[in-house]
Amino acid sequence: MKAKTILAPFAFLALAFLFFGLALDNGFWQSADFLLLDQSLRIDADHSAVYESSPPRTFQPIVYGIHALLFKRFFFAPRGYLIFNIILHALNSYLVFLMVRKLLRDDGVAFLSALLFVFTVGSYGKTVMIASGFEDLLVTAFTLSTMYFFFKNEIDAGGRMFTPWFALAFVFFVASMLSKSTSFSILGAFLAFNFFFRKDAGTRTVNGPFVVLLLVAAAALVVKLSVFGYRPSFYTRNPGPWLYIYYAAKNVINYLVRMIFPIHTSNLVEQAALPVRFIYRFATEIRILISLTVVSYSVFGFIFGNRTIRFFIAWTYMMVLPFAFFQFPNDWLNIRHLYLVSVGFNVVIAAGAVYCSRLIAIHRWRRYVPLAVPVAFILLSRFIITQLDRSYELKAASRETTEMKEMLANGHGSVSIEDGTLVYTGGASAPERQ
Repeated sequence: MKAKTILAPFAFLALAFLFFGLALDNGFWQSADFLLLDQSLRIDADHSAVYESSPPRTFQPIVYGIHALLFKRFFFAPRGYLIFNIILHALNSYLVFLMVRKLLRDDGVAFLSALLFVFTVGSYGKTVMIASGFEDLLVTAFTLSTMYFFFKNEIDAGGRMFTPWFALAFVFFVASMLSKSTSFSILGAFLAFNFFFRKDAGTRTVNGPFVVLLLVAAAALVVKLSVFGYRPSFYTRNPGPWLYIYYAAKNVINYLVRMIFPIHTSNLVEQAALPVRFIYRFATEIRILISLTVVSYSVFGFIFGNRTIRFFIAWTYMMVLPFAFFQFPNDWLNIRHLYLVSVGFNVVIAAGAVYCSRLIAIHRWRRYVPLAVPVAFILLSRFIITQLDRSYELKAASRETTEMKEMLANGHGSVSIEDGTLVYTGGASAPERQ
């Protein structure tokens, strides 16, 4: 194994802590944080609670199980959960590096793609900086692992089923289904991969490994529905089939626009510097222009791009689909959902920058001009992360958060509040505070 492959995960780990170290003093503040803490307390009392799926919970026993283990170690000390988030994020960045390298066989594009991902370009850090973001980070780790081993099996082993690579892909695929409902998006990505890479891999679009994973996903859905009472959290109002399709398609485009122009109406904008408020005055016009650009580039990429670019464009659309059906008709879209989706976006940016730079490599300085695009996105991400960090610190000290602490303490005899902090009193270990 090459030295750079061995050193890469440590480099991503260092960069992740450097970029997100400012978030380690953030506390619990989001309702999802307290939902996971509540679930871990319930599991501590009854281990069968790990399989609960009644609203507002969803069926994700691995998420609940791992969080329960973290709770036994950190209790109400949020720093431990946030450190775990950063480590998971660094691991995901390394998996992006391995996956892109396997598909493109290009270390430059693979490293820049992973670098953009570690700096959360396209998703802008919300998942890493919120304790409950652990859910998205974990399922992303399982999803990227599934894809890497599936791609490796297709490319290196000709799509055979009885190989170590497919066995690993199978294990991580099952783990992803027990974490969050992303399995059918994964299958869509596999179908796109088999279609675009079928000649190189020498396999069919619908081959044995794909059929096996499809059958497992279908069987798992039946078991979750019939045994564990799982119900997908579809939008409760029924706008009619045509409006439903319209809203979903609109949300897909809106999410992709958010990856490029993430500024939304919020206190962050109202309290931001004058240049940010000035830019936001033209937000509608900017979003329309970006929407047209996204659609145009997608069509252009499918017609003229190589198979890898086509695949990652397809990836971006497929991965955002699960989130496109839940938020309409309002337009408040959570960029936290873009964490996994942003992989395709980052690969497209990295490939464009690196390939354009190589085209003009004979020019000593101008060859670096294309790299201005990824640098600009990194700076944008840093700006947003800094603003979010300030906002989260205020929210952790807000009255709403105090009320959520009180509700958690009132619901569990093993939890108390001392001087405004949560204290765990149910175990032999010394209480930990938040």
